[in-house]
Amino acid sequence: MKNKQSFYEKTYAFKGEISLRSKIGFLYKLLRKFESYREDVAYNFLPHGENFLDIGCGDGNLVFKALNKYRFVYGLDIARTRIFRANSKKDKMRQDKKARIKFSVFDVDDKLSISNNSFDTVCMVAAFEHFFDPYHVLSEIKKVLKKGGILVIQVPNLGFLPRRLAVLLGNLPVTSEDDKGWDGGHLHYFTLKSLVVFLETNGFTVRKVTCSGIFARFRSWWVSLLGADIIIKAEKNEK
Repeated sequence: MKNKQSFYEKTYAFKGEISLRSKIGFLYKLLRKFESYREDVAYNFLPHGENFLDIGCGDGNLVFKALNKYRFVYGLDIARTRIFRANSKKDKMRQDKKARIKFSVFDVDDKLSISNNSFDTVCMVAAFEHFFDPYHVLSEIKKVLKKGGILVIQVPNLGFLPRRLAVLLGNLPVTSEDDKGWDGGHLHYFTLKSLVVFLETNGFTVRKVTCSGIFARFRSWWVSLLGADIIIKAEKNEK
């Protein structure tokens, strides 16, 4: 865990906006007002409930927002730098809200030290592609989710049209938004079909599929080709 932790702490030690790889970053800034941000889209998929867990919570933005829908909210991240910033934000809140929030430094490639069947919803935004063993991570999520619990997951879409063209031209498709490390530390790649099959063969039923980004409402008509990312709401099977 130590080397992984050091990598992510260095990667996310900076403050401010992500430095985009794209040479047309100026165009992105121009059209950003039309963007549906991935955390906001994920939030809209969250049902109301008792307990919420955000894996790879970063600075805790989604965790804080989830207070509107859950009694208790929890965030895990491998990077101590990010958990420190999340706790700094938490410390500025009213005591009654602080009592409902908990952040912890944890590598989910390890076994989750959380009671089984304890969460109504688990969320992973920009996290699943970083884990060493997706099968293990999904198995751990299943254990901590209640029966009928909800998993909301967001990953980059390898099948996004520009990435398909990159491969066709003999280039390596880039799936990370930043220029830190090798493709931002991404270890695994997903298409819509592969992610749906993965979830449904490992104890989940996919309920909703969409994407985020600029003009996401229109791109969601054909997520597999037009979505730069994939956002799925899935339900844990009863058996």
